[in-house]
Formats: sequence, C-alpha cells, structure tokens
Amino acid sequence: MIAITPNRLAPELYSEKLTLRITLMNLPGANEPRSLWQGEYKVYFVAEREFEKIMRQLKREGRDRELTPELFPQKVLLAQGSFAKNGLKTLSERTFIVKGIDFKRKIPTDQQTSFATIMSFYSIKVYDAKLGKTIYDSGVFFSPPFEVQGNDQRSMAPLSTIYLNFYVSEDGDIYKSSRKEDSGREVWGMTR
Repeated sequence: MIAITPNRLAPELYSEKLTLRITLMNLPGANEPRSLWQGEYKVYFVAEREFEKIMRQLKREGRDRELTPELFPQKVLLAQGSFAKNGLKTLSERTFIVKGIDFKRKIPTDQQTSFATIMSFYSIKVYDAKLGKTIYDSGVFFSPPFEVQGNDQRSMAPLSTIYLNFYVSEDGDIYKSSRKEDSGREVWGMTR
C-alpha cells in the first residue's frame, strides 16, 4: 500500500513509458464510408506545486474553465500530434494509439510527487454521414501519474495508459470520458 499525501516524492508511481489511447466509442454513422474523424492532441506533465498555484489563481479569477497549455509555463511536453481516420466501422478502426511515450526520465526527480498532473489537451472534428452533421469539441482531461488497482482505493500502480474516450449520440451530442472502464464499451452512461 502506498500513502498518497500532498507534495510527497513518489517516484515509484511513475512509469517509464506511457500509452495514449484515443477512442471514438460510438458514432451513429460509423458504417457510412463518408464519415470521418480528425483530432489533435498535446499531453503535458505539470508539477504538483505549479498546478495547485495556477488552479487556485484561476479559480479566484473565475477562469478555471478556460484552461490552455500556456497557463502552465513550467509544463513538460510528453507527446503531441494529430490523426485523421475514415473507415470507422469497428471500435479498433475508431481507436488511435500512441505507444512508448517517454515519461519518468523527462520529469525531474524532485517533481515526481503523487499529486502531480498529466494534462491531455485535445481538439476533435467528427463528420457523421448518417446524421449529416459535423461535430467539434476541444478541452482537457486531467490524470494523476498513478492508477488505482482493482477495487482497493489504497492500492496504486504507475499509470501506463492515458484514455481519451468520445461518444457521439444519436442526436449528435458528444460525451467524453478519461476513465479506463469506458474505453472498451460501445454503450456507456452519458456523462458530459
């Protein structure tokens, strides 16, 4: 068992490499050849002290929903890129994976704390040919450097995969999740 306490060094919770898994879980027009999915992503590490300081400041100013990478000057870029996909019939065809992202060696040892943050910024464009609709979305997901193992909230392991999951509903709304549990199901609870 590992104790998670503020500003405690926890290098044992940092994996050497990360995988980024971006999945379009549901698309009404997935079987339509003209449907397409495009995206851009940037994944950063932000040290615990910097993240807390900046988020407190933004909250005081009422701007805590206006997050951009530029607000975190000491961030460490872990990965960035873009993708474009068509032929979206199966879940595997609607999944984009980046493996082997260097993590632990990029983070200064004195910043490898348990409450540090991995920030995944994204921008996606989905054209659903069945709905005849283009859907745009952008935002940020936050992940700790560790994950809970099983149902024991006190059992931690280094994070190995960052999940960015998107779901287009029958009415063209988009829902998103960064939970591992949502990454392999065609149908999930609709939480925006």
